[in-house]
Amino acid sequence: MRKSWKAVMALLAFTSVMASAAPTQPSPCIGLVLGGGGARGAAHIGVIQVLEREHIPVCKVAGTSMGSIVGGLYASGYTADEMATVIGALDWKDLFSDDPDRAEEPMRRKDADYRYLLNFEVGYKNGHIVTPAGVVQGQKLLLLLRRLLVSTWDVHDFNDLPVPFRAVATDIVVGKPVVFASGDLPLAIRSSMSVPGAFAPTNVDGKLLVDGGLMDNVPIDVVREMGADRLIVVDVGSPLADEAQLSNPVALLNQMVSALMAEKTDRQLKALSDQDILIKPALGKLGAGEFNRANEAIAIGRAAAEAALPRLRALTATPEAWQAYVAGHRQRDFDPKLVAFIDVDAKQTHTATFAGRQLQPEVGKPFDAKDVEARIGTIYGQGSYQQVDYHLVERDGDHGIRLTPVDKSWGPIYGKMGFQLDDDFNGRSEYLISAEITATNLNQSGGEWRNTLWSGRIGGIRSEFYQPFGEGSTVYVMPTAVVRNEDVPVFDGKGEQELAEYRIRRRNAGVEIGWTPASYWRISTSLVRGRDTGDLRVGSPSTFPNGTSEYSALGLGLDWDSLDNAQFPTRGSHVNFDYISFRTFLGGKVSGDVARLVADWVPDWGLSTGRYHLLLGMRASSALDNTNFFESQTFLGGFLNLSGYGERSLYGTQSALGRAVLYRRTGNLDALFSTPIFIGMSLEAGNTWRSKNDVRLDSLIYAGSIFAGVQSPLGPVFLGVGHAAGGHTAVYLTFGSLLRPGL
Repeated sequence: MRKSWKAVMALLAFTSVMASAAPTQPSPCIGLVLGGGGARGAAHIGVIQVLEREHIPVCKVAGTSMGSIVGGLYASGYTADEMATVIGALDWKDLFSDDPDRAEEPMRRKDADYRYLLNFEVGYKNGHIVTPAGVVQGQKLLLLLRRLLVSTWDVHDFNDLPVPFRAVATDIVVGKPVVFASGDLPLAIRSSMSVPGAFAPTNVDGKLLVDGGLMDNVPIDVVREMGADRLIVVDVGSPLADEAQLSNPVALLNQMVSALMAEKTDRQLKALSDQDILIKPALGKLGAGEFNRANEAIAIGRAAAEAALPRLRALTATPEAWQAYVAGHRQRDFDPKLVAFIDVDAKQTHTATFAGRQLQPEVGKPFDAKDVEARIGTIYGQGSYQQVDYHLVERDGDHGIRLTPVDKSWGPIYGKMGFQLDDDFNGRSEYLISAEITATNLNQSGGEWRNTLWSGRIGGIRSEFYQPFGEGSTVYVMPTAVVRNEDVPVFDGKGEQELAEYRIRRRNAGVEIGWTPASYWRISTSLVRGRDTGDLRVGSPSTFPNGTSEYSALGLGLDWDSLDNAQFPTRGSHVNFDYISFRTFLGGKVSGDVARLVADWVPDWGLSTGRYHLLLGMRASSALDNTNFFESQTFLGGFLNLSGYGERSLYGTQSALGRAVLYRRTGNLDALFSTPIFIGMSLEAGNTWRSKNDVRLDSLIYAGSIFAGVQSPLGPVFLGVGHAAGGHTAVYLTFGSLLRPGL
């Protein structure tokens, strides 16, 4: 027995010596380098599809910009097909818009859409005019990354991912690359693709970070330092523009930056060895912003990898090694535990209590990323936040959400401009320039002071102080004051000849109390005391004397607004009803009741994949007891308000208008960055009357128009021609909403 034991020991020792003496042949560590290129980076997915099909394992991965998104998802356990499904299902237009769906915005923000203001905001801070650091703050993009990478919520070292990963950004202050090897994975990826001017930079650990492509667009050196033996490098950078395309300063500036990036990339590519494989998908002129062509880019990437198969197949793993790789390359298990608490980081906001209260209903429920995103969208939709982010956290064995709202860095005083023009090419044109200045977060309850200034056919200022009853309250009080001068033409009874023109000087002050229980409706009541003075500018004083009207009024208002867009709506409705009772109290000298209704509806019928839309609208107003003073008058005429007539050429104490507007969007609906162009037509019927006794169906005026509309940087621009019964024809050039709201 002892001899047998000795023989076994001797055999084991011999085997051990022979094994240690034999040369080992470990598989090479294959590093994957994914370059930046915006939408062109979707080609990375096609390359990875081929790598997976050919059983080529990746042991290190690094990416820049779009390459960091693909690389981060792959490193976290996504397969190429899963990534293709995610990319193909994204609504890129919505992703590149920070605001939630308009129907979910608070009523106060929706009101601003009807004041002809441009969708560009500047701020005033510390004595300086400040603008946003990017067209897009990246709010929805960061939330999307958090949802896609939720399984990595407790991973802080990127070496602990299924595949070790690095994301590359640029510290724009010192002009050096920043390589993320640890930290917050979604934030690292978001930082890597902060294209200057488009996406706002991120601030991480005191560093202001922008797109990594500025310093290291194809991070070969990063993967090499991670310890990879052989590299597969995918370069999806955009080619330089040719001379014909360099026709403006913006194009020249973009070319300069692209040339510097290309020079750095060329230096990186020259460092590749014969053992490395470079893949450059033939993306041609596929633009960096054409995310709607992601599937096309994926196919091009797949074709480029297949062209490199003779070299790639040398990296194919054995069946056993591939199975082991697949077993380890999967998303980590994620258990959506009950949300036990909500923490709010209040260091960068004045409205932490409001934000926390909005997320509080999630406590006691299993974590659901989409539900959390929806509630954060409601918070962000208030309009005073630059970013609202969240993290999953663990405390004393419980799981919760840490909410981080960040107030706009260019506030707390904001300004917007607006422009309106009406020209009937018949000698009458009017313009209006607006400016709106809003001071926010004036107290703990979220008080706002808004001032609107006008110049042109209307001159003056409206000032209002919006004060909720507590932070985030649905009840508010709003004192207002108006000083306004307005040009008002007086036409003959047929709306054909202008007889006079008044300058109406309006002065009033009042208070409104309202309740907004949901984002799409509001009820309010108001008290107003004012004076209107009419000064004749054109016309005979004996026929058109000057006049003054002193009034006091109580008002009741009901508002409903679920339109998805206030300029070219595609679905939803907007209803506004006002009942105003003028009485002789507080010095008022007129008495009467006026009711006004404005209603617009765009049914969501899905006509022709969203190209065609039908707007059904009506306007009605009545001085119920025929009281005749300026506040009881209603005006019609102009584009889509009995087209064919001049602007405000029909007036009376009674009015009605019904219209149907059909419009079609032309061009590519999938294009992410495009100028929407619409063509349309309208059918209209209505009139104004001096008293209720004059109102008859047989006195309705029938009209219609054809038009073209463009969503320009200055807002919607319409060129149209209208015709009304009785031979009234007019050509219109007008800036403003398709709804034609009043001011």
